[in-house]
Amino acid sequence: MYTFLLVFCSFSALAQEQKPDTEAVSRVFYILSNTGPGAKMATLPLFENVVKASQNDVSASILLPGNITPSHGFPKAEQKRQETKEFLRKNLLEPLDNFNGNIIFTPGINEWAPGSPQSLDDLESFLQDNSNGKFLPNDGCPVEDIEINDEIALIIVDSQWYLQDWDHSSDYNVECDIRTKERFFTEVKDALKDNFEKVKIVAVHHPVLTASTPGAFNRIFPFFRQDFQNPLYREFRKSLETLASQFDDVIFVSGNDANLQYLHNGRNPQIISATAAATTPAKTTGDALFTSEEPGYAKLTVFKNGSSRIDFFSVKPSGEELLFSKKIPQERNTKIELEGAAWKNLGDTYSASIYTSEETQKSSFYRFLWGDRYRNVYNTKIEVPVLLLDTIYGGLTPIKEGGGQQSRSIRFINENDHEYTLRALRKSASRYIQADLAPTTFIGDRVDNTYPHRLVLDYFTTSHPYAKFALDNFAEALDLPHIKPQIYYVPRQPALEIHNDEYGNELYELQAHAGSENKSFAQFEKPQDILSSFDLLEELREDPQARVDENEYLKARLFDMLIGDWDRHQDNWRWAEYEDETGKIYTPIPRDRDQAFSKYDGPLIRLIKLAEPRLRKMQTYDEDIDSIKWFNWSGYPLDLQILYQTNWKKWEEQVRLIQNAITDEEIKNAFAELPVEAQDQTIEEIKHNLKGRRENLMRIARDYYEHIQEFKIITGTDEDEAFEIIRKSNGETEIIQKSEGEEIFRHTYTSGETEDIWIYGMAGDDSFTTSGTGDDLINIKVLGGPGKDTFNFQNKKKIKLYDFKSSKNDILQPGSRKLLVDSYKINNFNYKKFKYSIFKAVPYVNFESDAGFTLGAKTIWTKYGLVNNPFQARHELLANYYFASNGFAVSYNGEFAHLFYNWNFGLTARYTSPNYEMNYFGSGSETFYDKDEVDRDYNRLKIQKWHFSPALIWRNDTGSVFDVRTILESYKVEYEASSYLGEILAPKNDIFDQQFYAGAEANYRFYSKNTRAFPSMGSDLRLTTGYKKSLDEAKNEFGYVKPSVSFNYPISANGYMVFATKLGGQVNFGEDYEIYHAATIGGNHSLRGYRNHRFNGKEAFYHSTDVRSALGVWENKFIPFVYGVTAGFDYGRVWIPGEDSQQWHSNYGGSVWISAGLAVTGNIGLYHGGDGNRLSVMLNFKY
Repeated sequence: MYTFLLVFCSFSALAQEQKPDTEAVSRVFYILSNTGPGAKMATLPLFENVVKASQNDVSASILLPGNITPSHGFPKAEQKRQETKEFLRKNLLEPLDNFNGNIIFTPGINEWAPGSPQSLDDLESFLQDNSNGKFLPNDGCPVEDIEINDEIALIIVDSQWYLQDWDHSSDYNVECDIRTKERFFTEVKDALKDNFEKVKIVAVHHPVLTASTPGAFNRIFPFFRQDFQNPLYREFRKSLETLASQFDDVIFVSGNDANLQYLHNGRNPQIISATAAATTPAKTTGDALFTSEEPGYAKLTVFKNGSSRIDFFSVKPSGEELLFSKKIPQERNTKIELEGAAWKNLGDTYSASIYTSEETQKSSFYRFLWGDRYRNVYNTKIEVPVLLLDTIYGGLTPIKEGGGQQSRSIRFINENDHEYTLRALRKSASRYIQADLAPTTFIGDRVDNTYPHRLVLDYFTTSHPYAKFALDNFAEALDLPHIKPQIYYVPRQPALEIHNDEYGNELYELQAHAGSENKSFAQFEKPQDILSSFDLLEELREDPQARVDENEYLKARLFDMLIGDWDRHQDNWRWAEYEDETGKIYTPIPRDRDQAFSKYDGPLIRLIKLAEPRLRKMQTYDEDIDSIKWFNWSGYPLDLQILYQTNWKKWEEQVRLIQNAITDEEIKNAFAELPVEAQDQTIEEIKHNLKGRRENLMRIARDYYEHIQEFKIITGTDEDEAFEIIRKSNGETEIIQKSEGEEIFRHTYTSGETEDIWIYGMAGDDSFTTSGTGDDLINIKVLGGPGKDTFNFQNKKKIKLYDFKSSKNDILQPGSRKLLVDSYKINNFNYKKFKYSIFKAVPYVNFESDAGFTLGAKTIWTKYGLVNNPFQARHELLANYYFASNGFAVSYNGEFAHLFYNWNFGLTARYTSPNYEMNYFGSGSETFYDKDEVDRDYNRLKIQKWHFSPALIWRNDTGSVFDVRTILESYKVEYEASSYLGEILAPKNDIFDQQFYAGAEANYRFYSKNTRAFPSMGSDLRLTTGYKKSLDEAKNEFGYVKPSVSFNYPISANGYMVFATKLGGQVNFGEDYEIYHAATIGGNHSLRGYRNHRFNGKEAFYHSTDVRSALGVWENKFIPFVYGVTAGFDYGRVWIPGEDSQQWHSNYGGSVWISAGLAVTGNIGLYHGGDGNRLSVMLNFKY
C-alpha cells in the first residue's frame, strides 16, 4: 500500500491579499545578512540607515541571519581572534549601539568555519558580552523559538548545522539536546504548532526559495553542500518548506544569497536580504516577485491583525530609496460567526457515526482483498452526550491545534490552567499521506476524495474506534496511570473559535492532557512533574541517579501485548516524575492506545508485508501474536533503554499480576462501559480473544523476553563514570557502573541469553575496565563518546572499543581491538540505533520492445548494527525469466560496511542461461538492416554468461559514489546458423567458445536530480574506466572508458517545461575484443529510434535531447495525474578502424506521458530513424 500511495504532488494557490491595518503595528523587523564579508564602506551605511529608521519605531528588532563574521569565522589562533574581535567591534557592534530595539545574530556559513562548534560558542559569548544583542540558537543547537509578543513568534534555524560535516570534531551537539536531523525537524514542527495562532517568522541563513542565478556549472553540477540543488541542501529546504506549508502565516527570512529578493510560492513568503558584500545575480521570474543587487536592506512590518508588509530599500550615497513594497495577507482563519443557536438545542445526547454508510460500502472483491475490518462499527450511529465547551470544566478555551501523523486534535485550557485535548474519532487521511508518504512535498488538499485518500480512510477501520474506551477499567485494575478519555458529540459552537471550519459536528474524545499542568490529577497519581519521552531520555543522560521504575514499565508493556497495541512509539508515553532520597524516579503514563484490538484481515495486506517491512507490526488481534519481533517494533527502541537489567523472574511476576487482575468478570464489566450500539459481535470476538491471549501471555512474554535479552544497550551519562566489565565462568559477564565512586548499576548477563552488549560512556571522561577470564564470552562493544576516555582491557577477548580519533584517549593495554575514527554516527548515542535485520521480497516486471516481457522477483536482506554505511550488510538476490528467449538470469549484489573506514566491500555475481543478451547488426557505422526482410530474432545473440566482481565502494551524503573493482567473467555465445552472426562466422569461430576474462574497473557517479519521475533540475554524471584480458587462447586484451553526463533544466517559470540532454559514449583501447565488449549505441538509453545495440564499434558517441512539457492535471476521484508530451532528437555514431565513413545516425520523435503525482511516470514514445519507426515504452525518464 505504501508503494501504491506514494504518488502525490501538490501546488498551492496564492492567498488572497488583505489590506493591512497600518495604524496597528505589532513589530518591525530589519533584515541584513552577509555583513561580515562586506567592505566597511558598504556595510556601515546600511547600519546607519537602519539605526536611523529604528528611531521612529515603537517596537523593532534587527535580524542578522548569518555571515556576520569574515569568511574565516571566529579563529582559534589568538592573534587572528583578536583581529576578528576588533573587526566585529568596529563594523558590527559599535554601528548598532544606538539601534532602537532588539538585536539578534544568527550563525551562517562563516560562523561554522574550522574550529566550530567550539569557536561558535566562543563567538556567542563575545557578542553577548560586548553588545545588547543575542546570538541564537544557543550552544550550537539548530533551532530556537522566541515569543516576540502575542502576535509574533520568531523561530531561528541554523541551516549550516544541518549542512555541516559532523565528522570533523567530537564536540558536535555535546551541549545540545537535539542530536539528530530527525529530531531537528520534530522540534521545528513543534515550534510551528505551538505558535499556530501567531505570525511565525523563520530566520534561516540558507533560503528555502531563491531566484539567484549563480554560474551554470553550480546549478547543473551542485557538488558542494552550499549549492542550492545539492541533494543534502535540497533535502533540508524541501523538508522545511513542506513543514511550514502545513501552517498558516509562516514567513522565511534569509541571507546567504548576496542580493535582495521577495518570493512567494503560493504558500510561503521568502525574504532574502544579503547585499552587504559582493552580490549574486537573481532573476525576477516564477515565484520571484522582486530581485535586486543594489546594496540595501529589508524591512518587515507585522501588524496586529496578522497581516504584514515587506519593504526593500536601497542605500546609496545620494540617500535611501524604496525599491519594492508588498502586502503579505493574513492566512489563518478568524473566528467564524455561527448563524442561529442550533448548537444549543441539540439536547443532552446526540446520535452520530464516524463514517457514513457510503464511505464503508465496499464491493465483495474489495472486501476479499482487504477484509471486512471494523467497517460496520464505523458507520453505526451511537448515542453520546453533547459537549458544550464553554461549560465543561468551568469553560474551555482553545490554545493550539495538535494531532500526530493521522489524528486531529485541539488543546484547550480552563480558568485553572488545566489543559485538555479534544481528539476527533475520524482521523485525517491527508495528514497520514503527508507525514508518512510525502515528507518533502506539500500535498494540501490535492488528494482529498481521491482513491488513495479513500483507501487510507478505509485503512483506519482496521482499529476498533470504541474498544479502547474499555481500557480504563483494566488500567485501574492494574494500578496503571491512564488518560480516561470520554466520548462526546461536539457541535460547531462559538467556543471552537477559529477551528469551526475544520472541527465540530462529529464524534470526539475529550481527555486530560498528560502534561505538567495537570500533575495534580489523581489519574496521573499526582507526580512532581510529567515529562515527554524525549525529556526523559535527556534526564537519564544528565543525571546518574535518575532511573525508570522498571517493574511499572514492564507491566505497561505486557499490558500492550495483552490488548494487541503495537503502536507504542516514544510519543505514546509520558513519564511521571517522583523523587526520593536516592534520586529521581520515573513511572510510565501510557496514552493514545488507538491500535488495541486491531483487525487486518484480507490476503492483500499479507502480500504487501513481504515488500514493506514497516507494515509487519500491524497484526490482527487474536489469541496469540504472529511475530513477537515485529509486533513490538515500535516499542523496541524504548524497551532497550529501560529494560536492560531485567530478569525472567520480574517478567513472570508481572504476567501473573496481569492474569490475576484481568478476570472474566473484569473483561465483561469493562466492555459493558462502551456505547450500547457498539456492543456487537465484534466486541464478543474481542472478549473471546482477550481471554485466550490472557492465558497465552506467559508464553508471549517469554518469547519477547528471549528476543530482548539477545541484545543489550547500556548507557552512561554526560558525567564522568567508570564501567567495570568482569568476565566469569559459565558465560557470565557482570557489568558495574559507578559515578563519583558510587555504584549506580550492577547486573550480570549470560551468554545463553545475550549475544551482544553495547556500552555507551556518553560525554565526560569515562573509564572502561575488563577483568576476569571466563568462557563462552558475550560480544561487547564499548563506545567512549566525547571527552577523554580511558580503556584498560585486561581481558581483550570479544571486546572492541570505539572512539573519536581526535580525542586524547588512553588505551592502556597494547593489542586492544579498536576502531578510532572521527565519525559522528558511529561514536554518538542514538536511541533509535540498534541491532536488527530486515528481509523483504518484491516482484520485478519489465517490458522492453527488444527484450519483451521479463518477470522475476528480488529479495533483499539488510542488516543494521553499530557501524553502518548506511547499513552493516545488504544482500540482494534477483531472479528473472525472459519470455522472448525462454531464458533466465540470477544475480547477487552484496555490500558490507567499512572494510576500511568509509570504504565498503561489495560483491556482485550474475549467471544467465543461453538467452537473449544483445543484438548484433555488424560492426561500423554503415551496417544494413531491413526490419521487413528479417524477424527480430535474426540479429539477436544468445549468450551464456557469468560474472563475479568484488569491489571497494565509497559514497557520501551529497550525491557521489565511487567504486574500484576486480572482475572475473565468462561469455559463451550460442551458435545459431539462421542468425546474422551464424551466417557471417563459422561454428568453430573463437567467439562461440567459452571465453574467460579478468580485469579491473573504476566507476564514479554524481547524481543530483530532484526526482526520477520528472526531473526538472539536476545532473547525472558517470565515468567508468577499466581493463580486461582473456584467460584463454583468444588472447583478447583491451581497455575502455565510458563517460556520460545528463542534465535537466527548467525553461518555464513553473518548472513544467524542461530541457533535458544527455551525452555519452565509449572508447576501447586496443584491437583485441569481442563484439559483446564493443562500444554500442541504440535503444532507450541512446538512439531511441533504433533497436538496442544497433551500431557496434571501437568508439561510440551519442547525444540525446528532449523538451518535455506538462500540459495539465487530470483531476479525478482515483489519483490526480499530471500529463504531458515530449519532443526528442538523438544523434550519434560508432567508429571502427579502417572504415572511412562520415555517416552519423539520428532520429526524432516524441512521447506522451502520464505521471501519478510526478512520483512515477509512464512514458510511451514513437521515434523515427534510419530504420523506420520504433515504439518506446518506459517507466520514468531515462535521463
